[in-house]
Amino acid sequence: MSRLFIFVIIFGIVLFSIFSLEEFLIAPAPQVQAVENKVREVEVVRLVRDVSRSESVDKSSLEFLTLNESAVLKQNITPSKDLKVTKGSVFSGDFKAGSFLLSDMVSNPGDKGYLMLSIGDKYVPYFYSPDDNQAIDTIPIAVGDRVSFVATTAATHNIKEAGYAEITDITSRVIVEDAKVIQVLSAPANQQESEEAGSSLLIALTVEQVLQLEMARKLGDITLVPSRLTGNTLSVKSSDIIDRLSGVRELRAGESQ
Repeated sequence: MSRLFIFVIIFGIVLFSIFSLEEFLIAPAPQVQAVENKVREVEVVRLVRDVSRSESVDKSSLEFLTLNESAVLKQNITPSKDLKVTKGSVFSGDFKAGSFLLSDMVSNPGDKGYLMLSIGDKYVPYFYSPDDNQAIDTIPIAVGDRVSFVATTAATHNIKEAGYAEITDITSRVIVEDAKVIQVLSAPANQQESEEAGSSLLIALTVEQVLQLEMARKLGDITLVPSRLTGNTLSVKSSDIIDRLSGVRELRAGESQ
């Protein structure tokens, strides 16, 4: 009896020891921490108004906003950082307000088909050489800029034939205003070292404007100037300059007396 009692006591002590040391003998189950999925946002561009094919891309027709990255990927929207919009960029088609701007909706200078897009349906490309005047060499002109043409002609004679012998009836005035530069053509490599070498321009003009320029070129001289420096009312007459110079001479003559 005593042996059984002693055995029960020893067995109880062993069980108590096992339960007491359970937290040291058995490794606790790892606690699973909830991982917070951070939602990434991507900046995209959306049209705020309807745009037309060949229309210049400008900030007034665009708005920037952020969307969930998963939505951007699902709808194949082009992120703003992947969009290439440069000076002279045009829309490749007609698009409605609210459309997200995609990379293939914009055509940039140098892209295939850009030249015809930038001209539009009502215009033709007009080649302008720096030999005509040096304005495009002294004043930087880039694709997308607007330029005007000033014609210097005489009312009674052809300047190309008679020159400036008759100076009383010569007039310089704007005959083509706000024409768009669609391409800048650099001089060939073998001419770039020449002081007279420069860039030529392709300019979008209507057929009527081309005829006006060609007629003015046969009658007198043509000068190209950036449109921001002039307006359609610009007109200079040689008679005004002569009268002004005559007045200055008379004033000086009176002072000398």
